[in-house]
Amino acid sequence: MRLSFRPPHPPRDRADAVEILPPLAVAEPAAEGPDLGTGRAGRDAVDRVEAELVRAARAVGVAARDGCAETAAAAADAAALARDLGTLRHRAGEAGARGRALGASAETLAAEAEGLSGVLVQAGRHLDRTDAQSRVLEAEMASAAKDAARVVEAVATLARQANRLALNATVEAARAGAGGDPLWQAAEEFKLLSADAARAVEEVRILSRRLSGPGAVAMGSVATSLACLRPAFATTGAAARAQAEAARHLAGEALDLADATDDLDRDAAAAILAAGEAARRMAAAESVGAGVAGLAGGLAGRTVASLRQAEIGDRRVHDRYPVDLAARVGNWGLGRVLDLSRGGLLLTPPEGCGAPAGSRLSLDVRGIGRLQVQVAGASPRGLHCALADPASEARMRDALVAVEEENRPLIAAARGGAAAVGTVLEQALAEGRLAHHALFDTSYRPVAGIEPPHYLTAAVPALEDILPPILEPLLLADPRTAFCFAVDRNGYAPVHNRAQAQAPRAGDPAWNALHARQRRLYDDRIGLSAARSTRAFLVQACPQDEAGRPPLREVAAPIRVHGRHWGALRMGFRI
Repeated sequence: MRLSFRPPHPPRDRADAVEILPPLAVAEPAAEGPDLGTGRAGRDAVDRVEAELVRAARAVGVAARDGCAETAAAAADAAALARDLGTLRHRAGEAGARGRALGASAETLAAEAEGLSGVLVQAGRHLDRTDAQSRVLEAEMASAAKDAARVVEAVATLARQANRLALNATVEAARAGAGGDPLWQAAEEFKLLSADAARAVEEVRILSRRLSGPGAVAMGSVATSLACLRPAFATTGAAARAQAEAARHLAGEALDLADATDDLDRDAAAAILAAGEAARRMAAAESVGAGVAGLAGGLAGRTVASLRQAEIGDRRVHDRYPVDLAARVGNWGLGRVLDLSRGGLLLTPPEGCGAPAGSRLSLDVRGIGRLQVQVAGASPRGLHCALADPASEARMRDALVAVEEENRPLIAAARGGAAAVGTVLEQALAEGRLAHHALFDTSYRPVAGIEPPHYLTAAVPALEDILPPILEPLLLADPRTAFCFAVDRNGYAPVHNRAQAQAPRAGDPAWNALHARQRRLYDDRIGLSAARSTRAFLVQACPQDEAGRPPLREVAAPIRVHGRHWGALRMGFRI
């Protein structure tokens, strides 16, 4: 019969990974002996303790997850607040820069306005002087016009007199006849004088008109215009001074705004730091909450595993052997059988098959045949079923002959190796090479900077010398052996096989995950079941891991030191 393995469904959490099965009489064959009632009562008590532990762990997990969700939301709000404050700080910085630039511009405007006011004042003074000069010039022009008029009158009088004299001289010359030549000459002289006087009169009149005409008017207009400019200059100067004052006030307000934005920037920076610190603390609280949830589930899982593997809580009447067999489940379709025992099997049902505890199923299992089973309970791994009739029990016994025969040498190797490890540990204690308290030390000290986490105990130096001479020959004795190492009751492996236990490399998690397998806690369901089992042997299926290694069949046997359960020898075999 061909047996194969495949990874089981991943558990939802560590508490769910533990099989919680209700007491069911059909799952337990009749026992003999006077301690029947005591054994049944003990297992029932363990069932109740397990159920309470799992319920408490789930309640703590739910509360922790809810707290984590609230903390994560608060952390997100704090981060958003920090981003908003960062934006506000950026805008405040920009506003401060603009305020300082505006203040500088306003100061420049105030200086220019004051300069303009000074220029206007100086221009007013020049205007006053120009106005006075223009008025003096206007008065002088008026006086000159008057003088010109008097000159015109005097010259005109002279011209008239010269003209009468010329006329009189001409008359007298005519009377004198031949002796009148001197008079004729005098008459001609007087005529020339009269003409010259007339021309002088005309020129003086023209000058007088110019002095008293448009020039005088223009000079008067200039004086008037200059007089009108004086109030305009005064108004403009006053406006310039007012503008300078307003610009200075604006500059002061802008600088106050810049100072205020600087204060806002500092407050925003402090608020950003506070928000970031709040977000970090909330993230830490979220991590703590997740750790609390994981710790509660892990504690419940480890406690339940311990109870399950203890003699009082061990519900396995028969040894189980992992397999992977196709099985048709009634009309539901194909499922998988994951382990077999003389009393029952573990079934992964097909999709939609929700068989409650106590229900009966008809299975056609490849290589075994038809089996009638009754569901004893359910766990994340599947349906735990008990054989329901003698015919099914007979077929199971026949099928298990080959399975047990195949596993017998593997079981013998594991049991022999566990006994050898127990013997060498007892010798080391007797010789003083190893202290009793160090061997059972559970103070696992983490090694910094290594992922996955590594730990040290007081026994590691001695065990590194004691265990390899036992473990390495066992590893090499069978080519199917994939690993062979010892763990204490908590799943701690102080020493692994040399090929898989090279010194860890800090900062290289991928390499460490593949090679550095010693000094680690293997406290998953499979690891704890192997470490705490007190049965003569335990056979389990190891699914394919994250490093890509193929699934294995693992056989574990307990290691006892002077009768005290120390841990187990775990051997993995390739399929």
